[in-house]
Amino acid sequence: GSAGSVCMRGFCGSQITQLFNGLTVQYDVVAARPIDNWLTDRIEVLGGPSTFLYGQGAVGGSINYVSKTANRERQGHDALLLLGSFLNRRVAYGYGGRVGESDNWVQVDAAYKGSQGFVDETEHDSGVFSASLLSDLTARLSHTIAIEYQREDREAYWGTPLLNPVTAGRFDERTRFLNFNARDSVFDQQVLWVRDVLEYRLAERTRITNTAYYYDASRQWRNVEIYRWNAANTRIDRRASFATDHEQFMVGNRLELAHEGALWRFASLWSAGVDVTFNQQTRSPSLESGLPVDSIDPFNFTPGTYFDFARATGPIADRRNTLMTTALFAENRLTLLEGLNLVSGLRFDDIKLDSDNLRAGTPLAHPQERSFNREWQPLTWRLGLMYDIAPDFNLYAQYSTAADPPAGILTTTNFRNIRDFGLTTGRQFEIGSKFDFWQNRGSATVAGFYLERQNLVTRDPNDPLLALPIGAQSSRGVEANAGLRVTPEWSVQGNMAWVDATFDEFNENVRIAGRDVAISRAGNRPANVAEWVANTWLTWHFHPQAEWMFATRYVGERFADPANTVPVVAYARFDTQLSWQASRNANLTLRVLNLTDDAYIEWADPTPMFLLGAPRTFEVAAWLKF
Repeated sequence: GSAGSVCMRGFCGSQITQLFNGLTVQYDVVAARPIDNWLTDRIEVLGGPSTFLYGQGAVGGSINYVSKTANRERQGHDALLLLGSFLNRRVAYGYGGRVGESDNWVQVDAAYKGSQGFVDETEHDSGVFSASLLSDLTARLSHTIAIEYQREDREAYWGTPLLNPVTAGRFDERTRFLNFNARDSVFDQQVLWVRDVLEYRLAERTRITNTAYYYDASRQWRNVEIYRWNAANTRIDRRASFATDHEQFMVGNRLELAHEGALWRFASLWSAGVDVTFNQQTRSPSLESGLPVDSIDPFNFTPGTYFDFARATGPIADRRNTLMTTALFAENRLTLLEGLNLVSGLRFDDIKLDSDNLRAGTPLAHPQERSFNREWQPLTWRLGLMYDIAPDFNLYAQYSTAADPPAGILTTTNFRNIRDFGLTTGRQFEIGSKFDFWQNRGSATVAGFYLERQNLVTRDPNDPLLALPIGAQSSRGVEANAGLRVTPEWSVQGNMAWVDATFDEFNENVRIAGRDVAISRAGNRPANVAEWVANTWLTWHFHPQAEWMFATRYVGERFADPANTVPVVAYARFDTQLSWQASRNANLTLRVLNLTDDAYIEWADPTPMFLLGAPRTFEVAAWLKF
């Protein structure tokens, strides 16, 4: 249902940009739906506004998934085999190394992942493949070509309905593993990435990098997505039969220059570039979205297929949105004194949107939306100071701004979503410190922040095709992370975050007695934002070849709706694993997730429905290196 949604520092969903090797497809909350992290080398997280780095959409924060690619250090094979509860299964293989004695290196990875699913009718399978070739063409010029393909076939679980009154925030435990979607539902996607990278070392301290990229994605949905108990809590009313196809492709080029030198006799490090992107998405939704489907006995019903419902029309071409974006950006680090650095960043975006209504001239068309175009030109920046008080202790402070067009996702927006809205703007002030302690056996980071966004929009829960304006939303909070090796055998790591997130200005339209009434939500907490989040990991290396780990995760109370009338209870999840290094090249891991078998709530949909987390799950995995 919401597999790609992320909350960070009080902001959620499309307010958080998710990138792939520094590139955004402008449909991140869907494109970032996890498939298989076997292709991923690392994940970079930047809290708060980062538009100056990554462009429009990065007002609330950004997450960057960096893929494995060919490199000059890696040599050898990796393999992973996994089997677990609900027929969870994985098999993966990777190889990286030099091609003979040449100046070429390759990286190849492939993986399959599948499961029967812990909820009824949620079987899924996915396959991924990537290949890259790094070539040193000259002593100064290198070339990398990288290709990734991902395919996912999934039957969808959209949530568990709440009992009436929904303000109690309760669900019937008997429905924990029931799926009220249509049988053989579709929640599929196929994705192709191609990147071509040229890196030229112009001089000892000057480097030019050019990245040409191509992205092609096809996504299909055939589902019944909303379920509600009737007033007596005896039957479930199903609605929102919906089908759609999305065809998206993107092509672009990024040219970057990095230079290390001096500015006014101060040591200086520059990074600047230009990025040009053409991004087009064609959306083909069905006509019956939001309408009632049927009323069922939840414990004795025939789910039917999507096309069994009389009103189901299947996908019909509706809208083609084209984005043309040109961005200029620059960053600088200036060493003012030994250990004191001034960091600055500046970015200018020219964003052009052209939208064509493919149903124009038919009874389905909205006359005011036959076609339209809009243009935005945001300028954003940041400024920060970093001071190394000692080699193992520093302080920093920074102020950053951000701006993006309204409606969050421009690749699927319509005229009604953006006609009345100006740019969404954001700003953040942050201070923090990173330090080591206890004779370098421990390390920690701590940060405090204030983040504000203005002119936001959110989805209308009564009409998903419409956007509602939010005047302003802000958050303040503290984050901390620490790790400590208590003894050579015992170590502990933990993190926590406290965030006070509120709507500062937000009038929500609520239907009362047949009339739309504007009710202020100022002072309320945004949906799915917990005030407290914390994690800990305790590791015991009790044998030269064996290690035990115990992990805890705590997520505090949240709300499912902007009115803060539907509570989502806090949860604590406990996981444990035992690893045995059978040989230098083989590791065996036994894992138990959700030890207490808690029916915890991972995410809340404003309909409202709860997406429940997986029950107690057992896994065994073998990792081989050779």
